[in-house]
Amino acid sequence: MQRTEPANPRLYDDLVGLWPFVSPPENYVEEVATFRRRLDRHGVSAGARILHLGSGGGSIDFHLKQGYRVTGVDISAAMLAHSASINPEVEYVQGDMRSVRLGRTFDAVLVHDAVSYMTSVEDLERVYRTAAAHLAPGGLLIALPEELRSRLAPDEPEVDTHRVGDRVVTVIEFDYDEDPSDHEFETVFVFVIREQGRVRVELDRHRGGVFDLEDFLGAIERAGFDARAEPWELSDWTPGREMPLITAIRRDAEVP
Repeated sequence: MQRTEPANPRLYDDLVGLWPFVSPPENYVEEVATFRRRLDRHGVSAGARILHLGSGGGSIDFHLKQGYRVTGVDISAAMLAHSASINPEVEYVQGDMRSVRLGRTFDAVLVHDAVSYMTSVEDLERVYRTAAAHLAPGGLLIALPEELRSRLAPDEPEVDTHRVGDRVVTVIEFDYDEDPSDHEFETVFVFVIREQGRVRVELDRHRGGVFDLEDFLGAIERAGFDARAEPWELSDWTPGREMPLITAIRRDAEVP
């Protein structure tokens, strides 16, 4: 019998228990330090209110909460439950990052790699309009342009193995871009899980969006921001592949 795919990718549903093997908090120490430098640069001080749209497994929030009051929004109830288990100090709200409205403003908004699930420029713009709706004029948006067409490497597998206790998980990740003329691509994950002397294999498929940097910047500008991209100073990034990070300031004009 063919398996029926869940509404969310399995990593955000029945395989959520694999998250510590795929994307644990210790992977994000340097990334969050780069965010904090930008928050400091724009006058967002310790104790400020940060909205994280598409908060995922809570690994970034684990570090952000050390200096800020964090609210995370994610569409997956399973991911929110996992995040709350490691970040009980953080407020989590279930919602779609394209449309959620919390009725309050924050000092800064972070849009990290969950934006990769947007598969049209229109959806990108909806996400950034959500960010603008939660910022007063002059508020800061930090946005990761994920995924950039210039750095997508179809058919080049990535393999990582992680151990937590007596459980060992090998993660094999492939990207496929069947039609380079559109904005969609597919990522396939194969999880090889060894525990208590037994081995099982799980498959997960994710449909994502791929864009040029100008698509991200244009969507952010149309959503009511003045945006600029700069090199993202991560030490482990592969030389020669484009890796910018966007900072944007909410303009005074009313957001439609």
